[in-house]
Amino acid sequence: MFCKHTLDAGFAQFVSILQWVCWKRGVYFGKVNKDYTSQVCPQCDTHTGKKELKERLYQCPECGYTTHRDVAAAQVIRFSRIV
Repeated sequence: MFCKHTLDAGFAQFVSILQWVCWKRGVYFGKVNKDYTSQVCPQCDTHTGKKELKERLYQCPECGYTTHRDVAAAQVIRFSRIV
């Protein structure tokens, strides 16, 4: 239990340092909400529902867009609003 709290604090400190370094160098830094990224189609924004982890191919039933699941999630994050 203590180890998880230490890990969470360490990651928060890492993000804080990364944000400062980006600011210092004039590089954009933004946090993105990662929730539901593998459940939204990057082409038509249709919510396609939860999938099993073993499903590696993303297929949208609405527009027919097909790609690797991780690529689709990255595309959703890339075009999402910053939190």
